[in-house]
This record gives sequence, structure tokens and C-alpha cells, in this order.
Amino acid sequence: MPPVKIALFTPFSPATGGGGVIFRSILPHLAGAEIQWFYLHHSSVDMPSTKYLGPRLMGGPPLKDALNTFRLFSMQSHSEVDGCVRAILEWSPDIVWINAMNEGVLVGKKLLDAGIRHLHVSVHDDPAGLADKSTRYRAFSSLMDRRTNELLQRAHSVDVVCDSMQSYYKRRIGINSGIVFRYINDVNSRPLESAGPPDAAGTIQIGHVGSAYSAPEVFAFVSALRNIANKDGLRFHLTNFGISPAMTVAQKKFPDIVENVGNIPEPQVIQRLQNYAFVYSMYSFNPRHRIFRETSQPTKMSTYLMAGRPILAHCPEGSSTIAMLQKFKLGHVVTSMEASSIEAAVRKILKFRVDREEISRAAEYYCGQRNLDYLKGVFRLGVQ
Repeated sequence: MPPVKIALFTPFSPATGGGGVIFRSILPHLAGAEIQWFYLHHSSVDMPSTKYLGPRLMGGPPLKDALNTFRLFSMQSHSEVDGCVRAILEWSPDIVWINAMNEGVLVGKKLLDAGIRHLHVSVHDDPAGLADKSTRYRAFSSLMDRRTNELLQRAHSVDVVCDSMQSYYKRRIGINSGIVFRYINDVNSRPLESAGPPDAAGTIQIGHVGSAYSAPEVFAFVSALRNIANKDGLRFHLTNFGISPAMTVAQKKFPDIVENVGNIPEPQVIQRLQNYAFVYSMYSFNPRHRIFRETSQPTKMSTYLMAGRPILAHCPEGSSTIAMLQKFKLGHVVTSMEASSIEAAVRKILKFRVDREEISRAAEYYCGQRNLDYLKGVFRLGVQ
């Protein structure tokens, strides 16, 4: 039986971002499929079975960006998008799989208009939710919401990253979707029985991976660490792995506590985190960020599961991370910006005992076989 030809389109490089991590984790395990990854980015990458289609249309100088965004979401017409659609169709795929972000929304519409047999859409972040929390794209939020909803309602199949996003789209526009997050073939977690003790220098190590979404929450958290240090004679060290503007500013404000080490290979990050007291996750308390924090699921959570350390989630009520920590006993949540509440949460997480079996159950639920099973069924892989 010939392989199923699947054309994947993303408005970002295969090598970058949380979306890239999710797709790269899934693709090697879709036996019976021939997959070609088409993408937009500022430059090409040397990866097999990928095709570079040119630079992104969104981003760059503000005036040019505004014009392109207007053409994509209001006029729904752009010659560069037409070129992407032609390139995909020339490959003669059986299925086209697109990421519903930025240019991907119009690419998906044009492919449906062209009469393709099966369009599958992945949503990693709600486009309007991202726009709401962005100064540059906020004016386009309602347009992005309308176009995204139109696409999802027309698509032949849809996947989203978490339970809360699935419920959100079901409630708002009546669509059924599967859940596809990052797939981890072998979770080599090494959880300890309790939060890690201070290191040889007597410092309590805390880890954070990737982008922190807002500086005020980070400042409040680090200020609470400083308060505890002053009261109890402790030392804290917060290490951020990856690139985060908020953490960069925090390091300048709290150089004795915060350190940014940049991008290093994930296995090394996991190895270091396994010796830390706990890991930190946050969402902004800004009301404009509500849709984003209630529907997204940060890819960093998969890294935290592999590290097997207690998670301290600092976020408002309704955030998706709270649902994760309620479903599985992985740590504690603080839903306040008040210093006393954050301090109490830090003291509590330092006493938290993480259970190896609970980590394993959570890893299987979020990063296990169900991610593959849904896609294999949708793409009819292995079906004679």
C-alpha cells in the first residue's frame, strides 16, 4: 500500500518554538505517511523532508506588518499566500495539515477553496488570544477570531493542545476536536521523593524554561523569594533556560537571584532541573491575556514532566495550568500577586513530595500514545 502523502504547513521554522517541538515529536512516529514540511521563516534550515517557501509576511516593520496583516485577515488575499498554496498543491498531497497561526489561517482557507480532499488543522495557541495580549496585533483580534473560527468549522479535522482549548472551541463554535500535544516516546524522569535540598553552597535552586509571558508576575515571584531569604536566612537562585525578555529584565533587577543561561540542549536542561528544588510556571494576570492563559498549554510543561520536579504555578484562576495540577498532584498553585500569598506558596512547594507514579501517569496522559492515536485515525494510517 503506498504511503499517505501529507503536506504540513507552518508559518515558522521546523527548528524553532513550541510548535516546532510538538511537530518534531510527532512526525517520526506516523508510520505509513510520507510527510513534506512546508514553512515560512526568515531563513531556511537544513532538515530532511522540508521545503522553504520564503520569509514570513507578518512581523517586521510596523507599517508593512499592519498592511500584510490586514490583507491576510480582512481582504483574505495575498500573492505570497497564493504561492504557498501552489507549492503545496504541486506536491499532490492526499492530506494537507496546517498550523492555524498567522499566515496559516489564510493558507488553509485557500486550500479549502481549491477543493482539497482533506484539510487537517492544528491549533497550538488561539490566534485571537495571542492578538489580545499583543500591542501590535490587538486591533486585529476580532478579525483573527472570525477567520480562525471559519477555518475550523470548514476543516475536515482539527486537533488542539489541551482539554481546556477543546472545551473552548466546542462551546463557542460547536466543533469536535482531538487533543495532540508533544509526544514523548520514553519519559526518562527521575523524580526525587521531596524537593531538592540546597546545593553545596546552601542555595535553593529553582528552574524555569522558555518564555515568561509577563514581567510583573516574575518580579512579584522573585521579590517573594528575596523576602523569604531575608526572613529565613536562605539563598535562592532562579535559572531561566532559553530566551525570555521578562527574565532578562528580572536578571537586571535581581542579579543576585536570577540568571539567564540561554538555549542549551533539552537533555542537559532536564539533567540540571532534576537536581533543583522545584520548577516555576506562570501566566499573566492581565485581563487581556485571559483567552491565552485559559486555552494554551506551554510546551515547557513536557520538559517539567521529564525532569520530574514539583511545579509551582503562578497564575490567575481559570488558567489551564491549574487544571493540570488539579488532575495530577504535581505541585502547588498560587493565584495571587500578593507577596504574602506567594511566600506561602514557596514555603509549601519546598515541602512538597512528588510521587514517581503520579509523574508517570501525567506524562502518559499529556505526552503519551493518545497524541499519535488520534492523528493515525484522522489520517487513516495503517487502514487498508
